[in-house]
Amino acid sequence: MAIEFNDWQDIKVAFEVARRGTLTSAAEALGVHHSTVLRRINHLEQSLNARLFHRHARGYSMTETGAKLFASAEQINEQLELLHNDIMAADTTLSGSLLLTTVSGFIDVLAPVCEQFQTLHPQVQLEVLLDQKRLRLDHGQAHIAVRAGPRPDEGDYIAQHLSTIEAGLYAHERYLARTGEPQSMAQLQQHHFISGVAGFNSRVPYFAWVDEHIPGEQITLRVSETSDANRAIASGLGIGGMQKEVAALYPQLKPVLGSELSWHSDIWLVTHHQVHRSAKVQAFAQLLKQHFRK
Repeated sequence: MAIEFNDWQDIKVAFEVARRGTLTSAAEALGVHHSTVLRRINHLEQSLNARLFHRHARGYSMTETGAKLFASAEQINEQLELLHNDIMAADTTLSGSLLLTTVSGFIDVLAPVCEQFQTLHPQVQLEVLLDQKRLRLDHGQAHIAVRAGPRPDEGDYIAQHLSTIEAGLYAHERYLARTGEPQSMAQLQQHHFISGVAGFNSRVPYFAWVDEHIPGEQITLRVSETSDANRAIASGLGIGGMQKEVAALYPQLKPVLGSELSWHSDIWLVTHHQVHRSAKVQAFAQLLKQHFRK
């Protein structure tokens, strides 16, 4: 008797569970609730009248039947990704949408480039995705990424160095007038600090420094986005790290021990090789390079 798949989305969801091993991680990747993932797996197993997963306390592992199904699903997924990338690579017109991904702290730096692009190419819908997680360019989640840190080393990605940016500690004049301006590292013990939440700090060098050198009771605000930290510093809530170029946008901010404390990060323009030459990706990339050359 032939098997009829009534909902291909069930296979896609189950495929993510097979790849990632848990309902939670699959749900995060798909942007749905874990109960939705469980419901679709159960529905698929009922439709096939076969068990696809072994349920364990630590997650889900494939049965022999599941492994056969997902081997075929993986081939289909790869073919669809290649088709998507081929379509994008063939795009020689400046139209449609262009997805740019970066972290929230960079939007102040990239805003002039985005404004210029929208002015020059109003027929292209520019979407900026602010996310601390690295979106998959090879899955079509974004066309261009602007990243900080070590050179991206994914095999199919093209990484171009844009700039090296400097960051330091800053505080609002109002805060310093209230507490006094620290003149030495020792005097930092008398101040309030802004840092990041656990799991986020290791990717932001000045947050990592604060957590390593400042007692926990002095960290009076923790955030999960660098843009929130910028606003908190600009509101006079304490001393915190900020990119030098962003700090220049706030005239009432003053550097704190600028000659002693600074951090440098490399900035990269990242594209996937299949869409690298498309017209709209190249148009935005050129504006981005011009901006950082200035």
